[in-house]
Amino acid sequence: MSRVEAPSDLPPTYTEYPTELPAQLPIGPHQVAPIVNVTELQAHLRLLGAIHKLKEVVQSQEDGIATTDRELGWIVFVNRAVYRFFAWTAATRQKTSPSLNETYIPPLDVIMVWHA
Repeated sequence: MSRVEAPSDLPPTYTEYPTELPAQLPIGPHQVAPIVNVTELQAHLRLLGAIHKLKEVVQSQEDGIATTDRELGWIVFVNRAVYRFFAWTAATRQKTSPSLNETYIPPLDVIMVWHA
């Protein structure tokens, strides 16, 4: 005996990407206003996608430690990224203009550690 799903059982269909968030989001028993907007969410998803692609590239190397153990290759890469993050922050503090702007963006591995 097969069950026919009623239309209310099906997920809603979406024809285009949302351009705005609802005024209130349910968080537990509360309704809370969003603290980010759609553009910021899209930028964050792009960053996560770039980090994922970086991991795939590191793990697919044909030479080096990743050829024998993919996970170990990623661990070594991340540890080196942590070192580079600390070196970048030290160099940033020594600059006469400590403010960051879009013309002064660190490398992706440093951004990944900063994001974590």
